[in-house]
Amino acid sequence: MQAIRSIYKVENGKLVIELPASFQHTEVEVIILPAAAEEDVATLPNAIDRGSKAERLEKLASMSVWDEADEQAIVESQNLINQWKVVEF
Repeated sequence: MQAIRSIYKVENGKLVIELPASFQHTEVEVIILPAAAEEDVATLPNAIDRGSKAERLEKLASMSVWDEADEQAIVESQNLINQWKVVEF
């Protein structure tokens, strides 16, 4: 499923949304909600301090990534699975 989430400005009571070609001849669901201002979101009781964009990117970059040994282990496992024989009933 492809989803688009964007914030638009309403002009003269109208909203024009340009959609990608992949949405051609499909039914879509449109839900209109007023966008909360960033300061409003920060004052919500359950708001989570997610830090600045730079801090979030740094956290993302610090996450572990697969190295060649991890990739090789997955390839070997897939090769073993591909050798399994399907028993017919």
